[in-house]
Amino acid sequence: MSENKIGNNLIGRPVIVRANVAGVHVGLLQEINGTSVILTNAYRLWRVYTRDKSGSVSDIAANGLKDKADHQIGARLNSVLIVNPPGLEIAEMTDDAYKSVSTFVSI
Repeated sequence: MSENKIGNNLIGRPVIVRANVAGVHVGLLQEINGTSVILTNAYRLWRVYTRDKSGSVSDIAANGLKDKADHQIGARLNSVLIVNPPGLEIAEMTDDAYKSVSTFVSI
């Protein structure tokens, strides 16, 4: 089996994951195995607002969260294992986008 599996280039990088059942999570990708991932320094995004009107995972990955919005973000977890049926979306985040989540303080 090849050591260069799909997604391995994202190991150690901040990512946003949209899972069919588990919802949307942000964290540092530690491991990927098929449609299962382990994130460290992870947050669940319950309700967030994007900088554009799309509300998309892609916009959060590229631009971070909208400033001064009433986001609802879960507590930081040291790690989370997300086991998902086919359909897992993983998008690499910019460092600034990850920082907008990890430094968010409820208004």
